[in-house]
Amino acid sequence: MLEALPDDLNLLLALDVLLRERHVTRAAKRLGITQSAASQRLGRLREFFGDALLAPGRPLLALTPRAEALADPLAQALASLRAAVQAGAPFDPATSERRFVLLGNDLLEAVALPRLLPMLAREAPYITVQVDRAEADFVRRLERGTADLAFVPEFLVPPSSRQLRLPEEGFVTLMRRDHPAASRRLTLERYLELGHVLIAPHGMPGSLVDRALEARGRRRRIVAQVQHFVTVPFLIAASDLVVTCPATVAAVSTPFGLRAARPPVELGVDRSSAVWHERVHDDPGHRWLRSWLSKAIRAGAGATQPG
Repeated sequence: MLEALPDDLNLLLALDVLLRERHVTRAAKRLGITQSAASQRLGRLREFFGDALLAPGRPLLALTPRAEALADPLAQALASLRAAVQAGAPFDPATSERRFVLLGNDLLEAVALPRLLPMLAREAPYITVQVDRAEADFVRRLERGTADLAFVPEFLVPPSSRQLRLPEEGFVTLMRRDHPAASRRLTLERYLELGHVLIAPHGMPGSLVDRALEARGRRRRIVAQVQHFVTVPFLIAASDLVVTCPATVAAVSTPFGLRAARPPVELGVDRSSAVWHERVHDDPGHRWLRSWLSKAIRAGAGATQPG
């Protein structure tokens, strides 16, 4: 059993990145060192732990059982250490070179970032914002400190997490401006006669719309299923298909001149939250980010309303 830490604690930082990337060249790039230097650090880590840690594999290296056991505790320990070092430290956005990782979907990139980035350019010119897709492991990533904020449906927010509730929004049905159905009120019967696009970010069938229709004993015809919200305007503008989606998508679709109609089935409102770990709640940099992000998102509220 090991009773000591490596003489060079930077090795633990290197190990964390190596275990996450599972690729020496990419890890070297993340660490800002050469591939040769990353290989040397991996060699020293193997000697220290008495384990290969990373084994040959394709397309990525494979974690050994020892590395699997180390990965989460190491990441959480380093995240706590970073928080401890930053605790009480002043945060100057004008000079900070911090990287903030946000988890969300492509709507976050399309709607919030265009408003957030100009603010950052004025107030924090050296800060970097990275957006990764919000997957099922978003809570784990927040716990490990590999992400700062996650934007997820409100029902997925763990009770132990901090959250900022985002503005509620309704749903709209989008169609091209000269669609045959655009000149008439969209009744349920007309709605069901049309071909539909289903937005399924995680690739799973079914949706809020389909569940609402099933409750009434009805069913629509799905012609196309896509994973990305920003793909939809291209499909709708070039076809007779329609899509039912959060109203924010209508704002993204403005250049396409689409018509937004009220869905003929009750769908309620879309509720989402920005979520973060308790550990970073009082971190000055994180508080600053949340403040600016809140301004950016609320500036984007009030998307195109159904007409």
